[in-house]
Amino acid sequence: MPMPTPEQIQEAGRQLQRGGLLGRGSSKLADKLIEEAVAAGADQQEIAFQILGAAADYEPRPWA
Repeated sequence: MPMPTPEQIQEAGRQLQRGGLLGRGSSKLADKLIEEAVAAGADQQEIAFQILGAAADYEPRPWA
């Protein structure tokens, strides 16, 4: 299994961040990426921190 790309990590962080007050966020993609990365030999904690960092950096669009 290949390592997750930066784009995949950004998307997982975005989906995770969208949870907020509306409860629309999802950790499914993040969980899947972590499982795939561990299967490819990556450190689980390192990938999780990358996803959490991407979630923290995500700025949702302001409501119009």
